[in-house]
Amino acid sequence: MLTIGLLYLSLFALAGRMQRHRPVLLDSWQRRPWVAHLQLAGWTLFGLSLLSLTLWADFGIALVAWIGLVPLLGGIVVLGMTYRPVVARAGVPVAAALTFAGLLV
Repeated sequence: MLTIGLLYLSLFALAGRMQRHRPVLLDSWQRRPWVAHLQLAGWTLFGLSLLSLTLWADFGIALVAWIGLVPLLGGIVVLGMTYRPVVARAGVPVAAALTFAGLLV
């Protein structure tokens, strides 16, 4: 749960930092001053997602599982951004809740 939440948040932040995707994903939030830091936050969360999975399992198994999760969650962000941006934005609180629940477990 923790890894899925962190990975979705990182991919969303990296996509939200791109000039091309910012209007679709961030809507009225794109003029905020913290948008400039989304790239750093995205890459940090990306690394933390791999680290969180390696703490749970052997490094080889964790790496294969993480490599499988990256395109799955990337596809969810991209398809949500393309067809229903509301769904991609609604995934952020769900991913935050998964991250929080993963930290508690």
